[in-house]
Amino acid sequence: MIDHIPYFFRQDTDFRYLTGCFQPETVLVLEITKDLCRSILFMKANTKYEEKWEGPRFGFREAIDFFGVDDVLSSQTLQDYLYRYSCDNANFNICYDMVDPRDLETDKTVQSFIASIDRSNFQTIQPLRDEIHQLRSVKSVPEIELMRQTCLIGATALKRTMAASRSLVAEQQFLATVDYESRMQGADHLAYPPVVAAGNNANTIHYISATGRVNPGDLILIDAGCEYHGYSSDITRTWPIAGHFSDAQKILYQLVLDCQQSLISSIAPGETSINTLYKHMQLHLANSLRSAGLISPSLDDVTATRFAHQFCPHNVGHHLGMDVHDCGSVSKSQPLVAGNIITIEPGIYINQHDPSVPAEFRGIGIRVEDDILINQSGCENLSSGCPKSIQEIKDLVLNKV
Repeated sequence: MIDHIPYFFRQDTDFRYLTGCFQPETVLVLEITKDLCRSILFMKANTKYEEKWEGPRFGFREAIDFFGVDDVLSSQTLQDYLYRYSCDNANFNICYDMVDPRDLETDKTVQSFIASIDRSNFQTIQPLRDEIHQLRSVKSVPEIELMRQTCLIGATALKRTMAASRSLVAEQQFLATVDYESRMQGADHLAYPPVVAAGNNANTIHYISATGRVNPGDLILIDAGCEYHGYSSDITRTWPIAGHFSDAQKILYQLVLDCQQSLISSIAPGETSINTLYKHMQLHLANSLRSAGLISPSLDDVTATRFAHQFCPHNVGHHLGMDVHDCGSVSKSQPLVAGNIITIEPGIYINQHDPSVPAEFRGIGIRVEDDILINQSGCENLSSGCPKSIQEIKDLVLNKV
């Protein structure tokens, strides 16, 4: 006997964007012609036995009104519907992602249908994911308000975690605090497994185990965000657990913060792209590393940016929205426009065993990340509610504010 464990279900984001439906085992079909678009949801039928264990599902009639579709049919009829449609129509296109299907059972049905029908009856098979991501990358006014709220919750949760630093002795306690503070403000859950990394652990970019103890002289890096009504925040702060930066920590932290602020202020809607920001980040970090003496000041820009990449091996940011890494098919060379929301997250990571830098800088990992809304004239920092200047951090951790 296989135990049935009710694991958390997260709806496919593109499907949720098109339908607003959270219910599993549901399929959307759009019939699109020159004259009309007809929408059909195929849903699993209710049974009293299943409702007893898993709660109620939408009935077909109420689903039509609630989701604003033209019809709702039983998911068991999907195959018959597809065959019937192919018999009644000729020279149609099929829009379906055969390379990256999101549901195995639905994929079996669709693949079987495609394999069985006359190839002369349809013209092409193509996914719609790129087109959907282009739509999703530009947020509507209601979406922007949801993003404001999820970023406010995430920023406040991190701020409260920073304020509690001196009472916490282990990474998992910091994780528990940011999770608790997010949920207490109304977040549904954390948006992704957070990075909670003290000391040298911060030099592992995707460190998510959160099993280490923290030392008073450590910096702690927390990369965390929450999901609120389907929209995600993604914020990183790095700070000294005891409230005081060492001289080396202060140099590197200010270096990263200055880089981030320069990147944010450089955004020009319609001109700047994520790739533009990445090149800006590399050159800014290269110049700062030369000035700080971590790399030779005599290095040319090309060589210096290669060293900068070694100290910061990740990109400058990504789109943000219903997914943390939102709209992945949108090119990073595409100019940012009003309604886009991106992260900007430069960092510096120096392993404790790196012999190429002075000893006082080793074992320090720093990242500062904010969620940035592009608007008509520039941009707005949606996560500004969490402090990041050295003095603000000191005052907060030492409970002077």
